[in-house]
Amino acid sequence: MDLTHTIKLFKDLKPARVEHRITFYQRGRVFFEGTSWPAKIYDLGDLELTDFVVDVASRVMVVGRQGLTLLVLPSVSNTDALGKLDLPGVA
Repeated sequence: MDLTHTIKLFKDLKPARVEHRITFYQRGRVFFEGTSWPAKIYDLGDLELTDFVVDVASRVMVVGRQGLTLLVLPSVSNTDALGKLDLPGVA
């Protein structure tokens, strides 16, 4: 059974710290809940994130995972704004 393409979105968004630079086209790494994880930017489709770059030591919000890769979005100072994003598949 191949689960590498299965996306699981989390109910609650949680912060993570970037350890290796992440771009829309290149995976990086984040430190999340005490462990280093591979991460990539979650494609919402309607937001223009193709030019987005997250540098080392920046904060991101973890929205889910795809296999062992965490799906992240840029962190904003107002976390309520991220909480109101309409993430498909999340009740």
